[in-house]
This record gives sequence, structure tokens and C-alpha cells, in this order.
Amino acid sequence: MSLVHKVIILNKPLKIRGFTFGQWFILASAVGLAFILAFKVPQDWKLGTLPLGVFVWVFIVGGAMVGVSAAEFKPFAWWRNLLLYKIFQSVPKAYYPHIEEQTQIYPDPDVIDPARREDEGYIELEM
Repeated sequence: MSLVHKVIILNKPLKIRGFTFGQWFILASAVGLAFILAFKVPQDWKLGTLPLGVFVWVFIVGGAMVGVSAAEFKPFAWWRNLLLYKIFQSVPKAYYPHIEEQTQIYPDPDVIDPARREDEGYIELEM
């Protein structure tokens, strides 16, 4: 009979139910913010038969869940650049030219190598 041992992979973050601690914090913050904003919406504002606060709560929590799940596929910087440069088209307008700096010449011409000893001791074979 074989034994199955649980292996802990150390270079992967610890996940609880598929989310890291940072993702759980973002989700908990979104739920808290959604409750606060949902109760700030007046109760007489309705969309159909449901109060508008319910839709605010669903929109905020759903958006947080989508954002946390999207962070699993691509890093945050990738999504930020997508929003800034492709969707909002806030491309930088000022470009700084690359100025070439004078570099030190290698090998330094001031260094004088000691005289080399030429290999004069070889024998040339004549046929």
C-alpha cells in the first residue's frame, strides 16, 4: 500500500480557499465599504422592486471579486498600464532624448604593458 504525503511548496504563497491573505483583505475591505455605501443610499430609491443599495453592494463586491481574480492572471502593474495607456490613452507626451555620455576607453591607453617574451624557441620542420 502506498502512502501519500502532503508537500508544502515554499515558493508559492499560502492560500486559503484559493485566495492569499492580501486578496482576502481586499475582499473584506470591499464588503465593508459596500455595506457602508449601500446603507448611505436612501431607502426610497428603488430599481424595480429592490432598493438601489442592494445593487450598489452587489456592484462593489462583484467588482472586487473580479479584480482579485484578474490579479491571479496578470500582475497589478499590467492592468494599470492597460487602463492608463490603452483605455484612457494617457500616453506620456514628453520624451527625453538619450544623451550619450563619454565613457572611458578600454583598455586605457595610458597603461603600458611589460614587454612580452616572444616564443622563439620553437623548431621549424623543413621538408
